[in-house]
Amino acid sequence: MKTLILPVAGRSSRFPSMRPKWLLTMPDGKLMLEKAVESLDMSDYDRVVVVCLREHLDAYLTPESLATVLAGIGHSKVDLCVLEEPTSSQSETVALALERARIDGAFFVKDCDNMFRVRWQGGNEVAVLDLNSVGLIDAKNKSYVNVDALGNISNIVEKQVISNFFCCGGYGFRSAEEFLTHFRSIKSQQEVYISHVIYSMLMGEESFRISKADGYIDWGTLREYRHYTRSFLTLFCDVDGVLLYNGSKFGKKGWDTEPISENLQTIARMQKSGLLYLIITSSRPESEIDYLRIRLAEFEVHPDRYVMGLPHTRRILVNDYSPTNPYPTAMSVNVERDGKMLSSILDSLGS
Repeated sequence: MKTLILPVAGRSSRFPSMRPKWLLTMPDGKLMLEKAVESLDMSDYDRVVVVCLREHLDAYLTPESLATVLAGIGHSKVDLCVLEEPTSSQSETVALALERARIDGAFFVKDCDNMFRVRWQGGNEVAVLDLNSVGLIDAKNKSYVNVDALGNISNIVEKQVISNFFCCGGYGFRSAEEFLTHFRSIKSQQEVYISHVIYSMLMGEESFRISKADGYIDWGTLREYRHYTRSFLTLFCDVDGVLLYNGSKFGKKGWDTEPISENLQTIARMQKSGLLYLIITSSRPESEIDYLRIRLAEFEVHPDRYVMGLPHTRRILVNDYSPTNPYPTAMSVNVERDGKMLSSILDSLGS
């Protein structure tokens, strides 16, 4: 049996005044826990075990919402291992899960504050990435491996750059019993990282291989989390004078005005990145949606929603801010009617 272990029993001390990291809402509405496993092939696993703290369940979830959270993982067999007290380390959390959830055989531990794609084959494996292939990460807080030409790991070190290959938060073990044996042999009052357990196993003649991951996104620190969430935008964009030349039911052309190609190309580029949720606002009547849809599609712009029939007044957007959604959470842009400067304005907001 192959088990996926998701340890979320930490106090999230790097995220002050917030919910536990695994319960933070991501831009697409999913929880961080759901996003963390989104790129994994869940058919690789026979069972999923989520290891969490009792205090988090009591403070933030109802039985109904907990069921929704677990369903979002996307596996038919998800079990909960609830700890009454925080552990000293992730490796201790895993050890308790192995014992209390009665996990036998092979298991894979996945960090829940990042996402990546990797296929675990069921043996002793460490998911890794090349430092040269990633963007913003907290490099000094990763563990690193030395690897031979065949992909065998010869050394693993915590928070010391000994090669380009860093561990991205996925650790496979062929035997729960072997993990527990080595964890117990090195357990101390100090924090024991999973890399320490792996090193002990390497010294005990166990072998480990690397599994190269891709599609890596890290939310492990507040800086990385905010960098990720701020890259997404919900854009309320007016039509007349911004995307199409200004029209009016009283004008010579009525509402049948031409596109402002420069601005539409900007919106199309942002949509293709997958970071933009586009809401069209307009004083045009609902009957004009089909015309708008056709003209915008010429530039591969496909709005997510239309809000039509608005009055000819000033528009004010009001949004709340908090530690999880820090100030400013709302911005406004005034552009000259029929101008073509939307690209430079939106780029400046994102910088």
